Amino acid sequence: MRAKICCYPSCNSLIKTDKRYCDKHTPDKKVPFENATRSNETLYNSSQWRSLRKKILKEHPYCYKCGISIKEAELDIHHIVPARGNIDLFYDESNCIPICKSCHRIITAKEIKNRL
Repeated sequence: MRAKICCYPSCNSLIKTDKRYCDKHTPDKKVPFENATRSNETLYNSSQWRSLRKKILKEHPYCYKCGISIKEAELDIHHIVPARGNIDLFYDESNCIPICKSCHRIITAKEIKNRL
C-alpha cells in the first residue's frame, strides 16, 4: 500500500494517497453561508427597510433577472451597489431591485468571487 504524510502542519501521520488529511485532521465539511450573518442585520430588521421592501415588491412584483413573479416565488431585494454600512445607499430605492432567491444566490456568489 502506498502512503503519504498528512497535509496538516507538523502532523507526520501516514495516510492513503487519495486523502489529504489523517482522520484526526480531516476538516469538517462546511456549507457555504450556513452560519453567515450580516454585519448590518439591524438595518434589515428596521421598520424603514420593511416599508421600502414592501413598496418595491408592490411596484415591481417580478424578478429583475429571470422574470418570475412574486406569486410563483418569494422575492428578495438586492442592492445593486453593496451598501456596506452606507445607510443612505442602503435605503436608496434606486439601488434596490427585486430578485428571486435563485438569481440572488448567483449574483451574490459572483460578487463574493470578485472581492477575492
